[in-house]
Amino acid sequence: MPLPVVQITPESFGANDTSYIHLNPDWNAAEIGYAAQSPFTPVDIAIGLDEYIFIADSANDKILALNKSGSIIKKFNLDKIAPVKSPSGIDINDKLNLLIVNGTNKIYVWNQYFNNIGVDSLLLFSGQYPNGYFSGEASVIDSILAIHTFYTDDNPHTQFSAVAFGPAKENVVFLTDKGNNRIVELKLVFSTVAKLKNGFRHPAFKGLYSRDVARFGSGAGTVDNPRGITCDDDGNIYFTQLGGNFLVQKLKNKNGYYSPAFTLYEDPIMDLNRFKGPSDIALDMDNEIFVLDKADSGRVSKFHNRGVLSGSEADLGNEGLVMARFNGPNSIAVSDDGIVFIAHTQEHRIERFQYTISKEDLPDEER
Repeated sequence: MPLPVVQITPESFGANDTSYIHLNPDWNAAEIGYAAQSPFTPVDIAIGLDEYIFIADSANDKILALNKSGSIIKKFNLDKIAPVKSPSGIDINDKLNLLIVNGTNKIYVWNQYFNNIGVDSLLLFSGQYPNGYFSGEASVIDSILAIHTFYTDDNPHTQFSAVAFGPAKENVVFLTDKGNNRIVELKLVFSTVAKLKNGFRHPAFKGLYSRDVARFGSGAGTVDNPRGITCDDDGNIYFTQLGGNFLVQKLKNKNGYYSPAFTLYEDPIMDLNRFKGPSDIALDMDNEIFVLDKADSGRVSKFHNRGVLSGSEADLGNEGLVMARFNGPNSIAVSDDGIVFIAHTQEHRIERFQYTISKEDLPDEER
């Protein structure tokens, strides 16, 4: 009888061969070609569908757009994103709406698609024209191309610190509000229409308050001093916080109702002393959970997110990211090709770690 065919998988190589290897060079201001007035201070990272990497630089009131090589993109107005005072959180969706929060009760939006194609005119509404009219005035066009207000909360004590789009089909966005200890859901609703320079018309959107998904408390499913947030394609919400008993949580979405997905004493991610000060959370292509703990020597942990291992810590290998410690990091993001990005804020740079079965897979200059 012929022997069975051996299937080679990452697990076949063992933990000692599977790691997240540090990529060189780190992206500091000089490396990316950034003439910053103040020291480059990256605080959040978002990765678009076109694999552009957006970085919020709080010290320079700037949103940068980089390509995968780490160079600032100088086309489609991507190098001219208007300033926002001290941005703290960003995210971008499949409609290329880039949302920006900065610890205030306002949310801002910048549309990459409008800036890529160009706007010919914008639909305006007035009492004289109840159905609206298209204006091509330069100031009107500039208003939609520039960063502008997406939503303003009525509560002046609101402090939006992080933002995450929900599934594309849901047209929702979630935010952590550390001023009121809650997670807020907004609906994306139609605001106007732009005539683009390619002849097509494209809608613009604004935010409309929907509900508080979670509110203040110390138990699972409640919020106390929230920080990072992300969402998967099923609408499950993941967030970190600095207060309460459970500093990293997953809220499971079931037909629009949210409940804690992990349980104390059953899922290690809920261990009371597991985290000290998690600043951000991210998911990879397999929805595995990455947690960046700013207070715990800036270390990164990875957790399983499906099957019987869900909620248990996953192996990061024996070198690279598993050994890395960061000084005052604020953000973590994972690209579709398995690169982990760390906003090493106090060291004024972005660091990258590539998932690999063997270091021999990497080009020489990136080992």
